Amino acid sequence: MQTASPRHAAAGRRAAALIFALGVLAAAPASAEMGTIRFDNWLYFQENTDNSERWQYRPRFFIPFSLSGGWTFTQRADLPVSYTDKVGAENPNGDWKWGIGDWFVEEIFTSPEVSKNLKLWGSVRFVFPTGGGSPFGGNQYQWAPAVGATYAIPEHKITLGPAARYFMSYHAVRSGGPQVRKLDLFPAVTFGLPDNWSLAFYPENPITYNAETDKWFVPIDVMLIKRLSKTVEFGFGGAYGLVKDDPQYQYIIDARLTFYF
Repeated sequence: MQTASPRHAAAGRRAAALIFALGVLAAAPASAEMGTIRFDNWLYFQENTDNSERWQYRPRFFIPFSLSGGWTFTQRADLPVSYTDKVGAENPNGDWKWGIGDWFVEEIFTSPEVSKNLKLWGSVRFVFPTGGGSPFGGNQYQWAPAVGATYAIPEHKITLGPAARYFMSYHAVRSGGPQVRKLDLFPAVTFGLPDNWSLAFYPENPITYNAETDKWFVPIDVMLIKRLSKTVEFGFGGAYGLVKDDPQYQYIIDARLTFYF
């Protein structure tokens, strides 16, 4: 029996992941009513601890559906594309090189208010090894359950949004793919400012604990956000590593342009 080449196998994995993602996006309950779609365009610049760099464009979609009893189901999809000089299996010479990352979908259920101004949510994320090996992907299928809450304090224009997500790999597509056991923590809080501005802490880049190495990575993550209109919003900010026992990056500068429709 002829074995598919690594290049053809990788292309097959990417096509399968894309088909799966598009299928999930279309799999909302028939009785649900679609809400306002959110489309984020994220741009990141990342300085790594080995002095390599990465640019990344990440389109992100949130498609919400209102369910009975005040519940909401939201379909999320992220499709990152990177340009980096980091050395890895997919870039052994450390040249500047384009590549898609590990794409993922996430199924999110949000409760109605369980008490005044408080909602709870839970989700599960499925990560596909579309990026192949490092520096673009992890060569692992992963899943990640998450829980969180949203608590608004409107009189002070403060919103608390703590969340926790735990990543677990369950199938390596190549031998030697590193096993993943990682906890992401978001102690998120957003402060409303005048003229439709807001200041958000930990909106994007989490505190992480690597259970494989028993080490932490603790950044400070901040973003300034401006709502321009009912349909357009932008933000800019970044993260800086404070505790780098599990080194991930030196710093990140990020920006997003969001459309609602």
